[in-house]
Amino acid sequence: MEQDKKNSAQRSRALLYVGILLCILVVAMAIYTIASNYKNPSKAHDQTRIIENIDRYFESRRQDFTIFDVPRNLELNITDEVKIQMLPTPNFTKLDGDEFDGEFVEIKRVDEVINNDTNSTINNSKNLNSNPNLKANPSQKLVINSSVNTNIKPKPTNKPKLAIIIDDISTFHQAKKIKSLNLNITPSIFPPNANYPNSARVAREFEFYMIHLPLEAMNYQAQEKNTLKVGDSSAKIESEISKIRSNFPKAIYINNHTGSKFTSDYDSLKKLFIALKKHNMIFIDSYTTKDSKAKILSSEFGNKYLKRDVFIDNTKDEKAIINKLKEAIKIAQKSGFAIAIGHPYEQTFKALKGFKSELESQVDIIFVRDLYEIYN
Repeated sequence: MEQDKKNSAQRSRALLYVGILLCILVVAMAIYTIASNYKNPSKAHDQTRIIENIDRYFESRRQDFTIFDVPRNLELNITDEVKIQMLPTPNFTKLDGDEFDGEFVEIKRVDEVINNDTNSTINNSKNLNSNPNLKANPSQKLVINSSVNTNIKPKPTNKPKLAIIIDDISTFHQAKKIKSLNLNITPSIFPPNANYPNSARVAREFEFYMIHLPLEAMNYQAQEKNTLKVGDSSAKIESEISKIRSNFPKAIYINNHTGSKFTSDYDSLKKLFIALKKHNMIFIDSYTTKDSKAKILSSEFGNKYLKRDVFIDNTKDEKAIINKLKEAIKIAQKSGFAIAIGHPYEQTFKALKGFKSELESQVDIIFVRDLYEIYN
């Protein structure tokens, strides 16, 4: 019994010694930590700053989120300190004349817009300054509401305007060549037939296009199978335009392939204008004859009249095509605008590519739809 008491007392003393030793270690660590911070205060400051940054971060997230909300500005993916300002939206034009109902916003540097009070501000500078993830990205633009078509007219400048139409389009290869130019080229696409089975699908490759309608010529032997001729009935002409509307539901503008005989015949062209009006389409005159009655009928039907000024590739030579482009530029500089028509020849694409910088320095290359809306 006495032996048990002696063993118990020894265990108690051992535990006491261990407790005392642990206390000494804790005190020693505390003294060491204080001494270290005294010798290297920047380290302690950094630790404090990290904690404060974490607090600020979560504070900012509490401002940006609720349990029911998505993050503010998340889909904008802005990487620079910015202000976002709403621009006026005066009936922007979507593809083929539909109203544009998205919101167009411009991203500007804070110092560029700090004194600009004419537009409503989405995020004020106080909120922006409190968010370290926002940095300046000058001149970046966004279109919000990606569910709608966002094709809008180019920003106007004081330079003359030039519309370049490439006729006879019917293949995906031609579409690829046009798109590779990275210019606002207007393709004019053949209605589908046995020779052009894919033309309606090719049209979907473009932001904007028009229809290239075969009409009867004075002297042209290789006419297309679906060419409309002088003397065709109103029913036949309307049927052809109805098929075009079905195949190209977004098309508005249409120009003639050949057609010197048809467009010089008032009665035949009037039947065409009646059918076009029924299907909400507008005639652009390729002007294959000086006797064209398109100007007279455009006036009678309340349409603006636009016609071709220059055929650029009647001579399939790159230098000759560039000279024709220079001629188109001069007409645009004199009149304010011009229309040039070419074809999907290899020489035409080479000329446009090689002369691109010169074109863009002297004129604005715009789509026919924009030219129609701006002029006359």
